[in-house]
Amino acid sequence: MPKRITYLEARGDRSREAFRSHWSTTHADIARGLPGVTAYRQNHVLEPALPGQAGGRYRVDGIVELWFAADDVVGAGFRSDVADRLAVDEQHFLSGLTGGPVAADAAQAPWPWKLWVLARWHAGAEPAPAAVERWARHLSGTNDDALGWGMNVLVPGAELLVREALRHEEHIPEVAVSFGFADPAAARMAAEALGGHLSDAAWDDPQADIHNILTRIHVCVAEEIVII
Repeated sequence: MPKRITYLEARGDRSREAFRSHWSTTHADIARGLPGVTAYRQNHVLEPALPGQAGGRYRVDGIVELWFAADDVVGAGFRSDVADRLAVDEQHFLSGLTGGPVAADAAQAPWPWKLWVLARWHAGAEPAPAAVERWARHLSGTNDDALGWGMNVLVPGAELLVREALRHEEHIPEVAVSFGFADPAAARMAAEALGGHLSDAAWDDPQADIHNILTRIHVCVAEEIVII
């Protein structure tokens, strides 16, 4: 099932609550009519738990997850009148937006809170999705509070979604792994533990040496809101 992820940067002249309110109500109401969409999750980022490495953190205040019914309806959805209305409305609450198609599983059961790990492939190594998958499965299995995990890998060479009126991320995350939790305290504790592991350059995970696979790693906690 085709999926796209879009990273949002909130306008700096509006409060965090204004950003949250507009995105989850006015904007979401428009997005519900986007043709071909079967699932739409908003991820409202609370704070970074670990600053991005080797290049700084990504400017991400929200993460959009969109699943489509089939490949042939994705383009139609983004060429629709609804997509045009979304682009106009984005200027009311965003200063930046960058998105792209990802390889991912179908939408999972709702997770009230998520721990996100955003990163890019290490320049000195070949992309290794299987190794990241083993690493994520290992981390999820060792945390009793984790509800599950999901991995999103940016499709190589794909055309990115950007807006002329908004800033875009020059180097979008190529890997986005999420871990689900039932409450924010559990998500934050997992973020702190993960941050401690990743900040230790000598740490070698039993499943994969993640430092040799990923770079510019950014860990953040987000609240999930199910729109569709």
